[in-house]
Amino acid sequence: MDLSHCTRADLEQRLETVFAAEPALRPRAEQHDYQLTYPPAVALERARHARVPSDADFVELGLGALPAVAFYFHFGFCVYRCRYCFHYELKTRRDEALMARYVDALTHEMTRVKALVGTRRNLLYFLGGGTPTALPTPLVERFLDRLVGTFGPPPTALSTVEAKPVTATDEKLRALVAAGFRRINLGVQTLDPALYAHHHHGEDLRVATDAIERARAAGFDYLNVDIMTGLPGQTPESWDITLRELERLCRSGAVDSVFIYPYHDDPRSKTYGVPGAVPSFAETAHSDLRARALFERLGFSELGARFYRARRHVAREVLELARVRKSPTYGEVLYHGFGNSSFSVGDRATYLNHRDAETYCAAVESGRLGISHFTALTDAQRAARDVTFDLLYSPVTRVRSRVEKYGEPAMRAQSAQLRRWVELGLGEQSRLFGTFTLTPLGKLLHQQMIPRHYLSEDRAEHAAVMRVRGELGRRYRGY
Repeated sequence: MDLSHCTRADLEQRLETVFAAEPALRPRAEQHDYQLTYPPAVALERARHARVPSDADFVELGLGALPAVAFYFHFGFCVYRCRYCFHYELKTRRDEALMARYVDALTHEMTRVKALVGTRRNLLYFLGGGTPTALPTPLVERFLDRLVGTFGPPPTALSTVEAKPVTATDEKLRALVAAGFRRINLGVQTLDPALYAHHHHGEDLRVATDAIERARAAGFDYLNVDIMTGLPGQTPESWDITLRELERLCRSGAVDSVFIYPYHDDPRSKTYGVPGAVPSFAETAHSDLRARALFERLGFSELGARFYRARRHVAREVLELARVRKSPTYGEVLYHGFGNSSFSVGDRATYLNHRDAETYCAAVESGRLGISHFTALTDAQRAARDVTFDLLYSPVTRVRSRVEKYGEPAMRAQSAQLRRWVELGLGEQSRLFGTFTLTPLGKLLHQQMIPRHYLSEDRAEHAAVMRVRGELGRRYRGY
């Protein structure tokens, strides 16, 4: 079936055919909030993984043979918690002293990590959260000064800063540009004024559209907006409004990159497990199809499922990758996360930082890394990690290269599962290039497909943790 112009009823029928053949792909409330890291971060935060690695373990297992590094900096501070968000956060109005202490802790950990990674090539910075622009301007400037002083300016234009529109002041935007950042990601989520106001506690949509204009004026060359499908309160009519405004922004050149992703319900939400509280999966999937049709008309490329880029944006990314001669993907570089709650992906290990901000600060102030949970990975787990990353973020899943790197036995389960997706019409394999590519139908289901690539023991542990999350509901405290 050609999905490009199918009705919601036609799509629902096609999805039901897939679910009948593979029941595990049917969305389930108790597994809705899929943990899109591997091994699942929610399962890694358990007592048996709790340990701080020695410097030797960090170098041997974390860095391993990886020739390059990429750094994520987490800022779990927000002016307010958006209604769609259930992440750990600290409200900025509560404790500015903690923010100052936190920036100093990031500085301490940067110094420690700089000594450990040595001469490894630096490929990428990502400032996220939360949002770094929640910090007062002097603290934003202090952090940027110490980042550039320790690791140097952003190594490529792929380096990105996230920002919440309401906190993206001109002074902060200019400071980020002065430090070398040229790509910004604004968390907008919807361009329907009524729905935007609901999820942002009465905030006017003009706050977001104004932030887009001001980011361009400040000097950001590449501007991404995040948009959600399946938000509580979203209707086909509100999605129409969002798509029309997206088209206007993209055609005018105000926005050249869009990430569209589904709302993930959470046991801590008021909508969790409530029939009809959020749009059905079929409605959400149909929204994805309509967005894909829009970006095809606009001439945008889809780099990974639901990541849409204008031609100029794609050209710059290709240029940067050619310049650094290294793809910043799992298994190819060390992704080290700074700050509380950060998840890191190394060569033969993966690890979590302390979830509580003050505990993280205390650990770093005492001279340790901010890591609270650390586990070594088998080759089969490393293969699963790399495949799930590609399914999430890459245009292709590199099968042959992973077989060559980890061995056929380590990739056996992954290869078999990919063949199954081909049978169901969710993907295509190229014998010539040794790759797997999602079909349009597979792009609608790729987040349900990912847990099927977990090794059986990791899948069982993930399921057990998610059951506990569901049972605890709003009492749940964890990743």
